[in-house]
Amino acid sequence: MTKSTSVIFILMFSILFRLERKRVSLIFVILLISCGLFMFSYESAQFNVVGFSLVLIASFLSGIRWTTTQLLTQKKEWGLSHPIDLIYHIQPWMALSILPLSLYIESSELISSKNFFRTDDYGQLVRDLLFVSLGGLLAFGLECSEYLVVSTASCLTLSVAGIFKEVCTLYLAAKFNGDQISFVNMLGFLLCILGILLHVFLKTSIHSTTKKHAYN
Repeated sequence: MTKSTSVIFILMFSILFRLERKRVSLIFVILLISCGLFMFSYESAQFNVVGFSLVLIASFLSGIRWTTTQLLTQKKEWGLSHPIDLIYHIQPWMALSILPLSLYIESSELISSKNFFRTDDYGQLVRDLLFVSLGGLLAFGLECSEYLVVSTASCLTLSVAGIFKEVCTLYLAAKFNGDQISFVNMLGFLLCILGILLHVFLKTSIHSTTKKHAYN
């Protein structure tokens, strides 16, 4: 439920950095999406203060991250409009920042695992490495596509697309796992979809209006 605040933080920083104009319609749509996502995931997890705080901080930092990314990619004089250029300059620092934590949590388990360093089945090792490489390749493609969306559209559009993915995932998980969807959850689902459709409509209207002014 707390992840529903990420789009609000992105909107807040987008307005603060003047990436988006402060429009009542835009604020209404984002609040509609956020409230819909909150209602759709209502009572799906137990509340924990530490977890709530961590996710809230992560949502706040996500807002800063994607708005600054949009600033970097849409400034042509900085030469970071291409996703590969941005990944080349940013990704090493992201990897270095998370590497100590990853080594602290997972290093002993990885070293002692019979699937990697202590394996006797080299065929299994090759398969595991192929799966890891495939996951890395998919993650690289996802990163490129995210930066492309941010550079050509906006971080707010990327966030809304991510929420649509989350809503679809939650709905399919509830459907196939046999979870009960309450009236509040279904209402939240409909509100979220409505907000996403309104966002697409607003973006399309703004884009067409901008093109008309450019031609005139």
